[in-house]
Amino acid sequence: MTRRPYISTPEEIVQDVIASARLEGQTLEPEAIAVARRIANGEMTSEEIKAWQRARVAEIQAEARSRK
Repeated sequence: MTRRPYISTPEEIVQDVIASARLEGQTLEPEAIAVARRIANGEMTSEEIKAWQRARVAEIQAEARSRK
């Protein structure tokens, strides 16, 4: 008897992302959870994901510079 592989639902994937962040001692902003949900549902292309990541990194860097 061949066992079928378990395939996670999009919501399970999002919950795993949230749990992983918590294990690392982090909390995710609602925007990041919304993006994770869009990715899990296949609603973002790889280019859109990369653009969001670049924009987010730029925001974080700007915040860090303003604190100095």
